[in-house]
Amino acid sequence: MTELDHGAASAPGPRPGDPDPAALHLRRRTLLRRALAGAAVVGLGGLTVTQGLGYDLAADVRGGLQALSAKEFLVLEAACRRILDGLDEAAPRAAALWADGYLARQAPWVRSDVRLLLHAFEHTPPVLSGSLSRFTRLAPDRQDAHLNAWRLSGLTPLKQGFAALKGLAFMGGYRRAAALRAIGYDGPAGA
Repeated sequence: MTELDHGAASAPGPRPGDPDPAALHLRRRTLLRRALAGAAVVGLGGLTVTQGLGYDLAADVRGGLQALSAKEFLVLEAACRRILDGLDEAAPRAAALWADGYLARQAPWVRSDVRLLLHAFEHTPPVLSGSLSRFTRLAPDRQDAHLNAWRLSGLTPLKQGFAALKGLAFMGGYRRAAALRAIGYDGPAGA
């Protein structure tokens, strides 16, 4: 064996069947990208699942909803609780139940818009008020801050959304005799 042959034998070269190193590098990069994308999808999926849990209706409401899902009803009830603060304890649930029946009689596009509003309202606290939770899980003072963020927003759709929530709460909450008595109103003359 010559010196040249000896050097060639000791220097490892590509063996037959070995992948091209350049192609292997691209595959690793592709694998890394796909792994990161997969982790992001799994993370977002997990977040979506956890944000969709915990919407259990009370027995007196379960099965009686006409237009809203359990989640949507509970978001509306929580908003009514803050908007109607100061009325009797039954007012928020009564207002949300009334709103559910009212929405059942509206056009499909109205129900769809209100349902979209409730989902957006539930999940925007991290963006609008800096609370790292959904609206229904916030403390009352943080819920008030979120309602005010919508009310005072420079974005017209958010202001309109707040007005819609307030309107539903007031229409449902102040139509009850207990609420009217609480504000000192006896009803229309002659009634």
